Amino acid sequence: MVQILLIISLLTCSVMISSCSEPSNKDNITVGVLNPNKGNREISSGFIEGLKKKSTKQIIFIEAGCKGTCNIEAALTDLMTHDPDLLFTVTTPATKKAKEMTKGKNVPVIFAMHDPVGSGIINSLASPGGNLTGIQIRGSVPKALDWLLSVSPAAKNIFVPVKFDTKAAKQSLSDLKEAAETIGVQLVVAEVDTLEELKASLDSMPENIHAIFLVHSILTHSNTEAIVEAAIKRKLPIGAGSALYENGVTVSYGLDTFQTGKQASRLANMALQGEPAGSIPTEVADYFLGINLITANAAGLEIPNDILIQADYIIR
Repeated sequence: MVQILLIISLLTCSVMISSCSEPSNKDNITVGVLNPNKGNREISSGFIEGLKKKSTKQIIFIEAGCKGTCNIEAALTDLMTHDPDLLFTVTTPATKKAKEMTKGKNVPVIFAMHDPVGSGIINSLASPGGNLTGIQIRGSVPKALDWLLSVSPAAKNIFVPVKFDTKAAKQSLSDLKEAAETIGVQLVVAEVDTLEELKASLDSMPENIHAIFLVHSILTHSNTEAIVEAAIKRKLPIGAGSALYENGVTVSYGLDTFQTGKQASRLANMALQGEPAGSIPTEVADYFLGINLITANAAGLEIPNDILIQADYIIR
């Protein structure tokens, strides 16, 4: 079931209709937001807050919320009935469907997704083409593995639970495998489909596992509490290629979802001012190092001070 939440906010600088070059004469601007990844809700909050600061016109944000498994097509169908001036989509499936449903409708789409070029969403980062542009979040996994091994250098066997619920999951696992092979780390990949299967895989981790790593999977990102609980029980560090330090992940290197949302809002503002979305270069997300000392201490792991001083965020 799709719930549509209307959030009406007064914004603080000039906003114009999406793909037109002329200023909008409408009293209100309508922006649809679709984020089926409940583990990354802050990206929507960052987008909305960022756009609020960039317009003096009244913007109606229509946020499609999903209960359980999100029916993306139904969510977008509902959003399109509100005649949006712009859509903000998170994840590859949501962006692909938005591209399909906005074809020929003059509605710009701003996305935050893993690999828009590799997924065939845009032509290139420099020249996206069509009616889409946004933020690419791929690229942080190899460095995230480096950071995990910096805090736990003895880790040779790493457990990787994953559901292939987006193309990003396969892409980030491929990045992880390549990085692990280069440095001689063994991965134990557990493919799961449900929360119950995830919990079962964590309970049955082999005894020789030294750490857990989270790739870009909606299921694992949405259920980090179960992973953290299992890691603490086994005294294992957790690494991630997304900034999940606030969710209990021991060491993560990747996008800060709130900041990525704000980054996307700047591109949305350009599109709303009349610049064709397809001519606005797609940007790579800014990456941040986050350390969760609460989880580290609970797992009996001491983070070296030379790493702590390099962290952008520390949870104590």
